[in-house]
Amino acid sequence: MKFSTFALLATAVTCTVASRPGSSLRFEHPGRVFSKSHSQGCCIQGVVHDEEPRGHLEEYNNETLYITSPPRRHGGRYGMDASAAIIYLTDIFGLGIPNNKLLADSLASSGYLVVVPDLFRGDPVPENALSDPDSDFDFPAWQERHPSGEVNAIIDSTIETMRGDFGVTKLGAVGYCFGGPYVAQLLANGSFVSAGFTAHPSGVELEQWQNVSKPISVAYGAQDEVVPQEDRHEAENAFINGNKTFEISLYAEAEHGFAVRTDLSNKMKAFAQESAYFQAVRWLDAWVKDVPVLDD
Repeated sequence: MKFSTFALLATAVTCTVASRPGSSLRFEHPGRVFSKSHSQGCCIQGVVHDEEPRGHLEEYNNETLYITSPPRRHGGRYGMDASAAIIYLTDIFGLGIPNNKLLADSLASSGYLVVVPDLFRGDPVPENALSDPDSDFDFPAWQERHPSGEVNAIIDSTIETMRGDFGVTKLGAVGYCFGGPYVAQLLANGSFVSAGFTAHPSGVELEQWQNVSKPISVAYGAQDEVVPQEDRHEAENAFINGNKTFEISLYAEAEHGFAVRTDLSNKMKAFAQESAYFQAVRWLDAWVKDVPVLDD
């Protein structure tokens, strides 16, 4: 059964990657991850900020992974079976900022084993490289050091580790900014990934959206100059015309990068970030946890 949801929520926000020629980066700046939620009960927790990352770094098959799992409660694991897992594909700041680790911890608190590969092998973009007017960071040179083929190899290795070493039988993917195109790619036919979520995905080609064959949820910002309105409409039309199972949420006044870093003193921006988190969790709960185990 196919369905779609298009939600318009009033919000605002900031920051992350540039891959479109001429894209504005003036909204790029350091930001925080949400520290509480407005949910009731203990089923879904909000995004953590005011804590240290509780996961750990390990090396598997020569790749560095940040691994975080559901916290233990009352002698058992909190949430659903940890065989349900998420591969988290970061923005260009990777594991160099705490935000991605804390957001991964928050997703784990919803009952998932979450694994964040170091997509840049110790060479992420420095936190303020794109926003500091005095920065001499060479972004095109950085892009050349991290071609898509190398990133894909890291992702493939991580999935093999999750299946073979961790015993994962159900896998979802989340991707932010830079990670967005790779989520779309993982949702094509033949992938082990069951469903995916991406926020402010940058540089996704139309063909990648058209090739999506599994449930996908996307969070956009209405003021995202890296992912403009025409790109959003292109994705939406590809999903509708291809009879995809999809969800698109558009957050008014939200700028690029809001799901990972934003100014939490601004109520609208904080609401946008929290809402994108809940969007991801609810989507993956429906299409990863509540689906039969895939053989391959």
